[in-house]
Amino acid sequence: MKKQDCAVWLGGVAFIGLCPLVIVAGQTPASAACVIPDSVLDQATVIASFLNSECTQQTLTQDTTYYRYYNDDNTYRFGRFLTTNFYDSSNGKTTLDAIQELALAQYFGPPANLAQLRERVTLPAGLDVYIGVAGPQSPKACYPGGATQGFIENTRTTGISFIFDGNVPDGGSLPANCYSVPKPIPEPSPLFGIGAIAIIGLATMFNRALTESKIRRCTN
Repeated sequence: MKKQDCAVWLGGVAFIGLCPLVIVAGQTPASAACVIPDSVLDQATVIASFLNSECTQQTLTQDTTYYRYYNDDNTYRFGRFLTTNFYDSSNGKTTLDAIQELALAQYFGPPANLAQLRERVTLPAGLDVYIGVAGPQSPKACYPGGATQGFIENTRTTGISFIFDGNVPDGGSLPANCYSVPKPIPEPSPLFGIGAIAIIGLATMFNRALTESKIRRCTN
């Protein structure tokens, strides 16, 4: 083999051999999950409700006001998920804004949370609140999330108060496709990942052996 051809071939082999490393290096690191206590039975669901499963634990240093949105029959009036976002006629915010920004998927329930009424929730100093951003629900175009989201472990903690705070203007309806549960996308089998890792490992070993063989031939 000519030295020039040999150099080109070796360069290609080296590039292929480094591909697995390039792929791994280019991956985005996994986000750190919320530190929701293990005592919360639906811990995984709570964590997943935050954007990128990220939230921070904050211990309140003073009494703090949050809001909660619910139906005119008092459904959803009390609950662990709160927000600092204010939806009211004074700022032009409607039920539709609340539903989309808080990702209140209308196929949850029944009944769906129509966010017709606003509750002022006062949390006492010393209480732990888990704060983040409301993550999207599927379909994302219907329920993009993006509002501030707070989570408290127990709504019956001494010092917490829920007080009616007003009506939320009607914002109309979402498109028809927003009211049915989307079909889940099948997750890939764990065997696929194991197989991919095995192939990359074998390819790397074969590449190393082939490279050493070609180097010996090129130097002869």
